[in-house]
Parts: sequence; structure tokens; C-alpha cells
Amino acid sequence: MRIPGILNLDWKKLLAFFHRSSTKKVLGLTLFFCITILLLFSRISPQQVTLKPDEVAERDIQSNISAVVVDRVQTDELRRHAASKVQKVYQEDKYALDNTRNEINGFYAELNTIITSSQDKSEELEALLRAANQYPETMKPGFTYRELRQYLLNTDPEDLEKMHQTTLGIVDSLMDQPVTEEALPDLYSTAIVNIDSLAFAPQARDIMKMVSISSIKPSLVFNPEATEEARQEAMDDVKPVQKTIKVGEIIVHRGERVTPEQIDTLEQLGIQRSKSYPLTLVGAGIFVFITFWISIEFLRRYYRKVYENDALMILIALVFIIILGLTRFLTVIKLGDTPEINALSGYLAPVAAGSMLIAILLDNRLAYFLTMLMAIYVGMVTEGNQLFYAIAAFTGGTVGIFQVYRLNQTSDLARSGLYVALINIITIITLTLISGTFNINVLLVGCIIGAVNGITSAVLMIGALPYLETAFSITSMIKLLELSNPNHELLRRLLMEAPGTYHHSLMVANLAESAAEPIGANPLLVRVGAYYHDIGKVKRSDYFVENQRTFDNPHEKIAPALSSLIITSHVREGVELAREARIPQIIIDFIEQHHGTSLAKYFYSRALEEDREGNINENNFRYEGPKPQTKEVALVMLADSVEAAVKSLTEPSPDRIRNMVDRIIKDKLGDGQLESCDLTFKDLDIIARSFCQMLEGIYHKRIEYPEIIVKEFEKRREKHGGSDYKPAEQS
Repeated sequence: MRIPGILNLDWKKLLAFFHRSSTKKVLGLTLFFCITILLLFSRISPQQVTLKPDEVAERDIQSNISAVVVDRVQTDELRRHAASKVQKVYQEDKYALDNTRNEINGFYAELNTIITSSQDKSEELEALLRAANQYPETMKPGFTYRELRQYLLNTDPEDLEKMHQTTLGIVDSLMDQPVTEEALPDLYSTAIVNIDSLAFAPQARDIMKMVSISSIKPSLVFNPEATEEARQEAMDDVKPVQKTIKVGEIIVHRGERVTPEQIDTLEQLGIQRSKSYPLTLVGAGIFVFITFWISIEFLRRYYRKVYENDALMILIALVFIIILGLTRFLTVIKLGDTPEINALSGYLAPVAAGSMLIAILLDNRLAYFLTMLMAIYVGMVTEGNQLFYAIAAFTGGTVGIFQVYRLNQTSDLARSGLYVALINIITIITLTLISGTFNINVLLVGCIIGAVNGITSAVLMIGALPYLETAFSITSMIKLLELSNPNHELLRRLLMEAPGTYHHSLMVANLAESAAEPIGANPLLVRVGAYYHDIGKVKRSDYFVENQRTFDNPHEKIAPALSSLIITSHVREGVELAREARIPQIIIDFIEQHHGTSLAKYFYSRALEEDREGNINENNFRYEGPKPQTKEVALVMLADSVEAAVKSLTEPSPDRIRNMVDRIIKDKLGDGQLESCDLTFKDLDIIARSFCQMLEGIYHKRIEYPEIIVKEFEKRREKHGGSDYKPAEQS
């Protein structure tokens, strides 16, 4: 029985698809992305309940932290009360009275024009009166347009002029004081009363009332923008009403109806899920995506080898996730009962541990970039003053990188924790002073936390380092320090079986290390590589001149080709010994490449002398290679050749040493041995000067003692009864 659709799958293609480097990167990044969002969102959205007003609580809901929350209901009530006390803001209209007088003058001028005209005046008069009638709805005029029209038709111009001037006088008296919109009804009533007391005909008084009411304007105009601004200032001046919630305090009791005030408190405590929950998730995802994109582009542009190495990418992600997870865990810890003390937990973020791990295992410049990124995430996953936590994390991580940049001994790792602790304390004190909220108790606790952070970061780094080294097959500076120990099995064997080669390796290490740092090479890697570069000579140590204790040279009894084979075989045999001892590949590269494809000139010359028929193939006298691929290996190659050559000089004066060094470097350059590494001509000049300075110090000129001193020396030697006595100057 076959299951269709499953057994018919091409499993080989499917497995090949998942084994692709691009597929692994996508799957790894997706997993890393999801874990990062979970860690980030665990801080941004830790709500456990979703309650609605008037809903009955199914259980007691209590606070798991001590915090100060704002009573928004009471605060809003106080703000509304403060806003209600703010008076309206008015703006003076300087032209209000002039506009009023102009309207009155215009009305009477048009009235005179109509009366004095020879046409039918009735309709025009009624239209003018209707237009002038602007009585408020609450005031009903006691006239008819027919009565007013009839009165005007029978009125003399002198009476109209009296009405005109009287109206102006009444309006002037009413608008002598500031007039607001709210005061207009009272002014209308006053105008009516004043006009009713005048000795005019009833129709004349009605016309004067109508004109006065329609022309009076407010001299103070309401300014809504200024009023709203004044109200807002009054509301802002009201300080929020705060209340302290203790750990374990019940906010909502089981069985009671939930009030809006309780929901607001739960939201501030992070227990109630906010309305913006989905938007927060989207924002967190976008933020993580942006930082991921920036990180990948940074690695792709500036650290191509790391970007193309899946294991190293996993290492970076693992360190990042561990540091972020520890930070999230540590920020949950409550340090005390007061919110001020609890807020300091953000300073516990062990970013320095991740920074030092990246610097030791990968690269210190890459560690700076990742430290900045981890510091940003520390600010995102912590609560309280997130900017301060990010700053402290960045400074601590940066100082940690400084301390592990060049390790000389394993104790430097422990010492790095002390420096991180010190900079943490200084940073916390500085940030506390900047905040302006100085509290000696909080400051002391902060300093203790900073010190604990530094020590803990060093402990984490030292504890994780060997496991990460083994898991990802990385040779760190710590591993190099272990390999440089003279008690290592290969070095002890080299010392016992090939002491001349051992001494030669020490000299090469000193020479190469002196020139390493000036050209940007790793001094520790150079030293360790030099220690092991000739390890293969332990197999046939007597065939190498530095180990020959007698004057018998075994090469004189065998053919040059066989001698060349024995000499060049120490490279292959050294690689075999190194792999048996599980020496890292980065050191094996020194063994393989320190001769490159150089020619064994001495034996090649002997072969040419013995060959009568010209059948000698030069390639048979060359090392298998490859040529040096890095600055460090090339430096050991040059130091190896220089040390052996200078030691062969009969009288190594400074000039002879310089000439020999220059000749060897030019020879290696001309033979193409340095074409695969990234040494520049400037680097070669620095190397030559460094070698000369070192060698001149070793092969300095001895003091020739006068004859009288020699005789005195002979007497003292006879007195001491032995030939081992020598002057202190020659010790």
C-alpha cells in the first residue's frame, strides 16, 4: 500500500534544498527573528487580562510590582475645574465706535435722500426700515412699518436731524465703556429705556431704537484661540494625582464590577492589555526587521567571510539571544520595595559579556557594532529610564572590548571584569547627576549593581568561552595562550628531541612578534605560530644543522635529492603531528606555509654540481607549499629565514645584518613567495627595520678586555679552582 503524495516526493532534492547555504541562512534568520520579537514583546506587552468596564472579575487581580500610578479620573476632574475658572480672553476692536457711527450716519443720510426725492417713496422707505430692523428674537418691537413710513413722509428735515444727533449721543454714551458680546442685550435694554424718556413722537422713538440696536457693536471681541491656550495652561499646571501601589495589593476583587478607574490602574501596571496591542506587535516586528537588515548589510559589506560562514552567523545570533534573554530575566528581578530601587535593575544587563565574547572569538571592530546594537535592545526590553540603561550597557561593553583587545595572559580576562565594573560605576554616577534626582541610597545601590554587572559579565564570558570555542571550532586568543605554554606536549617534545630547533623557534617568535603590531598583524598569533612552525623536525632532528651536536653531517653521506626530500618533509610531518595533537588549523597554516614553495638552494646547488647531464628538475627541490596566505604566516617565513641566515654570519656587524635582512626579503619577494598575502612595501620596510633593530641588539659587539684584566681573571680562576669562573660582565 502506497500513500500518494508523500512517497512520491523527491527526498534527495528536498534534502539538497535544506542543505543549501541560502536556505540555512533564511531559516536561521527567521528563527532568530521570531525569538528576538518574543523577547522584545515580552517587555512591550506583558498584559495578562482583558477587562471591560462593568465586567465582573472572575478572580482577584493584584499587582506583582510596587509602582506609583496616576489617578487619571481625579486628575482630569481637577484639570476641568481649573479650566472652568479661566475667564474668556477678549481682543479690543479699536474701530467699533467709528463703525457704529458710520452705520447711523449712513442710515439717516439714505433716509434724507429718499424723502427729498420726487419719486414714490413708500416702497423705498419700507425697504430701508426692514433692512435696519435687527431686533433680537427675544425683543419684540411695538410698531408697524406702515406707521413709521407715514411718520417719515410727514416729518421735516429738521426733526430728522434732531433724531440723527440724538441717536449718535445715546450710542456714544452706551459705548463709552468696553462692550462684549454678552453685554449687548443689556445695552439694548438701556438704549430703549433712554430713548423712551425723550420728548419725541412715539414713531420717532421707535426709529431711534431700531437704529441704535442695529448699529451697536462689541468693542471687545472674543478670542477663542487665546482662551483655549489659557485653559490648556491652567490644565497643565495641575499636577497629576498619584497613588502608590504595593507589591501584592489587590486592584480588583473577585466578584466585583470593574470600574474604568481600575482598568486605568491595571493598564499603568502592565496587567491590562492595551488597545494598541496589535499595533505594538507590528511596531516591534518592523523595528527588529530594520535592525536585522542593517546588521546583515554591515556584515555583507565589511565582514564578508563572517557573512558567508554559517557557523559564525549562528555564533553571533546565539550570543545576541543569550545576552538579550539574560537581560530580560534580570530586569524582572525586584531589588527592593521602592520603585526607585527596582528601576535600577536595567543596569544589570550583561552586554559587556557579549561584547568581549565577540571581540575574542571574532573581531574587536565587529564587537563595537554589535555592542551598540545590543545596547539599543537593552533600552527596548527594560523599564524605566531606558536611555540611561542603553548608555550604561554601551559604555560597559566598549570598555570590555578595550580590555580583551590584546590578551597576554589569562588573568587579563578576570581583570577585564574589574574595568567594566569601574566604568559602570562612573557611568551610573554620571547619569544620576544628569537626571537631577540625586538620592544617596539609590546611588549606592546603583554603584553596587554596576560592580556586580562587571564581575558577572567577566564570569559569564570566561565560563562560555571554552564551550563556544569548541562548538564553533574557533581559535581565540585564550586558546593561543594555552598553546604558547612551554608545557604543551609538542613543545616539550621539541625541547627534548630537537633543542636547537626549539631555541631557533623562540628566536623566530621574538623576531616576528617585534614586527607584528606595527604592520597590523596579531602578535600573539605570530608568536604561537612561530613556536610550532618547525615542529616536524622532531622526526629526524639530526638532519637539521641546529640540532647536530657533533661535526658529523648525515647529508654528506646521501644524495642531494634525498637530503632535499628529508628537509622538505618536515613540513608534512609537522602537519601530521599537529593534527594528531589537535592543534587548530590556524596554527597548522604556519607549519604548511612558512616555507611556501621556496627552493632548498643548498641541496639544489649540490645536485647541479653533481649532475653532468643536466637532468635536475628544480621543482623536486621546492617545498610543496602553499605560499603564505596571511600577514602573520609571511612574517614567520621572513623571520625564519633571517634568523638562520644572520646566525651563519662570522662577524655579524650592523651593516652585514642590514644587508642580509634586505637580501632575504628581496629574495622572497622576487621568488613570488609573498604574492598571496596582503603585505605592502611599507610593511616590508617596517619588518626590515624591526628585524635589524632586534638582531643588532642580540649580536652586539663584545667588550675586549685589556691584558691586565685578562691576567687578573686568570688569577681568580686559579684561586677558585675551576674553569667555570667568569667575570660578571660576561655572565
